[in-house]
Amino acid sequence: MKNRIQLSDHFTVPRLLLFALPSIGMQLVDNTYQVADGYFISNYIGDTAFGAENLIFPVLLIVMSVGLMFGSGASALLAREMGEGRREDASRLMTMLIAALSVLGVLLSAALYLLMPAVARWVGASEGMMEYCVPYARVLCLFMPFQMLSMSFHPLLITAERPGLGLTVTIINAAANILLDWAFVAGLGWGMRGAAVATGLAWLVSAVIPFVFFLRNRDGLHFGRLRVDLKALGQTIYNGASEMVDAVAYAVVAVIFNLQLIRYLGDAGVEAYAVGEYVGGLFSAVFYGISMSIVPVAGYHLGQAHKKELHSLWHKGMLLMAALGLATTLLSRLLAEPLSRVFVGYNESLTALSVHALRLTSLMFLAAGMTVYAGSYFTGVSQGTVSLLIAVVKGIAGPLLMIWLLPPLLGADGLWLAAPFAELLALLTVAVSILWWWRSGEDKHLGEVAEETEES
Repeated sequence: MKNRIQLSDHFTVPRLLLFALPSIGMQLVDNTYQVADGYFISNYIGDTAFGAENLIFPVLLIVMSVGLMFGSGASALLAREMGEGRREDASRLMTMLIAALSVLGVLLSAALYLLMPAVARWVGASEGMMEYCVPYARVLCLFMPFQMLSMSFHPLLITAERPGLGLTVTIINAAANILLDWAFVAGLGWGMRGAAVATGLAWLVSAVIPFVFFLRNRDGLHFGRLRVDLKALGQTIYNGASEMVDAVAYAVVAVIFNLQLIRYLGDAGVEAYAVGEYVGGLFSAVFYGISMSIVPVAGYHLGQAHKKELHSLWHKGMLLMAALGLATTLLSRLLAEPLSRVFVGYNESLTALSVHALRLTSLMFLAAGMTVYAGSYFTGVSQGTVSLLIAVVKGIAGPLLMIWLLPPLLGADGLWLAAPFAELLALLTVAVSILWWWRSGEDKHLGEVAEETEES
């Protein structure tokens, strides 16, 4: 086995896991420091502040996901350029895309800062939550352009064949955030503004380090002379739209979900949902780490016209995700109570509600890994429309349909089961999509000669 895994390699399951390991680590560490945020806010400021943070954060995520769209879309495009032997063109395109994202990030963050009080009321914040929501979100808006760049750099570091650097950046980010949370919230008592400043400074760090790397990486993917290519910009946005839709859909559904929880269970429902989101984020990190890594790999082999390798990536990845999904479901149900007590153990009724909710929502993991992987695979092979369709069904159409259908039949339990049933609909969409891809002309997207790769 080579010491350094490259995009051009033949990927067995162990090799895929090794290549994805830094990205899995990034996702795990990223979710770990978000969990730390929740821990400090809940235990040092209070459960109302804990609910307020999770009520407003989905709105911030909608804007931040523009960075994910640019990064994911560019990852597939740049990997294909590199696969076709145009590495310098790829570097110039990346320079243009990051410049465009920087300008857009400043404009969107400024608009959200000004609109924040109205936005907080729109998502259902009570008067008690407003005093926590608005200052927290406004401080984060000041740092948001850096987080958008950070989200775009993660997939670009994988494309540059430096996923290990991405993991290092994420670890530094997480350590800074946790230490600053401890200092500003637990030590100095700065409240929600302190929590927001801690997160914002961590975002700054995670943007600056990759930026400096791409300035100095002269032998690989790097910042260079800007190449204005509006077609490539449009293709990046189009191809990365599914990843953004996935994030935006999550945020929109979270807002609507919170409104329904307030209707059925009051503020306690929002707080129990927050516990489930933190725990679910940790368990989903493996799915997203593997899926993030597959985008440039599939893009490279598409550029090389390796049809057999593309089929291998699909089969091995989906089998791996199915096994991980089953293991994750069992583990999350087993650990539901101790994990819930970490966040809200000071409130027994809230702990009981959180455990019940987590055990029902954990059923979503049975299909979630496969649907996430499928969406990333189609992004990698430049099938943005199919990836977008999966994202829409998985992230917004399915959940909204289930939020509407299930509660009248099952009460509040219908809300907790909405995600598992939505994932089932998404899995059916994946099955239809891959049959279409294989039977309706996949060869037209490949080169004239599809090279064979060795069997695993």
